[in-house]
Amino acid sequence: MAKEPKVDRVKFQADLGAYFRNVPAAPFLSFDGGSLKLKQPETYADYVNHSGIDTVVVKVGTGIVTHRDYRRTIYNMNCIAEDLTRIRLKRGLNVILVTSGAIGLGRKTRLRIGDKIPETEKDSPGQKQKDAVIGQPILYELWRHHFYPQLVEESLVTHYDLESLSRRNGLLRRYDRWLSEGKIPVVNEDDARSLEEIDILLKGERVFSDNDGLASLIARSFKIAGHNPMLVFFGNTDGIYTAESVLSERYTPIRIVKDPLGLEAQAAPISSTRGRGGIISRIEAARNAVLEGIYVVVANGQFCNHDAPFQERKEGSRRGYDVLGAILDGKVVGTRLPPVAQTI
Repeated sequence: MAKEPKVDRVKFQADLGAYFRNVPAAPFLSFDGGSLKLKQPETYADYVNHSGIDTVVVKVGTGIVTHRDYRRTIYNMNCIAEDLTRIRLKRGLNVILVTSGAIGLGRKTRLRIGDKIPETEKDSPGQKQKDAVIGQPILYELWRHHFYPQLVEESLVTHYDLESLSRRNGLLRRYDRWLSEGKIPVVNEDDARSLEEIDILLKGERVFSDNDGLASLIARSFKIAGHNPMLVFFGNTDGIYTAESVLSERYTPIRIVKDPLGLEAQAAPISSTRGRGGIISRIEAARNAVLEGIYVVVANGQFCNHDAPFQERKEGSRRGYDVLGAILDGKVVGTRLPPVAQTI
C-alpha cells in the first residue's frame, strides 16, 4: 500500500507570487465516471460555479492537529480558526467545523505522561476509547483558544444521535440557533461513546463511517433543510491523486471530478497511521454529497508546511497560504467535485 507523502505537493509559484492560480498553467486532469481525461486550462472555470453558497462545512483531518512538532499543530489550528472566522464575518457565510484529532491527541498525552500501551493492544477499541476520553477536552479547548474572540460551541455526535430523522432535525435546530447567534459549531464524533455504541446499541450498523462521513451527513442535512452548503475536506495532500502517480511518487492531483463513479479504484488507497479514515472514506463521503447537489473540495490544510518563513519571523516574510479564500474565489485548488447535476 502506498503511503501519503510526508510533505504535501502544493508549491509556491514564484512567477505568480502566490500559491494558487486563477487558471491552470497547463492542461489539467479530469475524472469522469471511470476515466481520466486532460482538459484545457480555459475550461477550468466551467467547474467552479458555486454561487449562492450560504454555508461552509469544513472537515479537518487528524494529521492537521497531531504533528510531532506541537508548534505545527498550533499553527495549523490558529490559521484555520482565523480563516473560518474571516469567511463568516467578511463573506457572511455560516461556518461549521468538523474536527478529527481527539484520539491522536489523547494518545500523545498518554504517552507523554508515561502510560504503558501494549503493542498488541495499541489499535484496540478499548485503547482508542481511553485516548478519546483524554483527547476530546484537549481538542476542544485548543479550538476554543484559537478561535477567541470568535465564539464556538462544542457538539459531540454519535451514530445514535443521527440514527433517526427526528434526532437529526433536533441537532440541526441546535446548529441553526448557534449560527444565528454568530457562533461556530465545532463538531466531532464522540469516539468515547461511539466505539462502545457500535457494538452494543447498533449491533455493528453505522450511520456514518468516521468524521468524513459525519461532515458529509451534516452538509447533506443542511441541504435538505433548505441551505446551500459547500463541503471542504482538509487533509495532508493536494487533493485526490491518480493511482499511477502515487505508485510513481509524483503525486499528480485530479483537479476536477465530473462523475465520481469508480473514483475509489482510480485513487489508490493512501495509508494513514493517525486517523481512522483515509482517502477512500473521503471519496465515499464526497460522492454521497455531490450526488445530493453539494459542491465538494478536497484540499491541503497544512498551513505549517507553507508559511515557514512567516513562522520563523524572517524579515519581509508574510503569511501566504490562504486555501479557504482560494477555494471560495474559484482558484486552482486541490480536487473539486461539483454537484453531478451541474456537470451533466
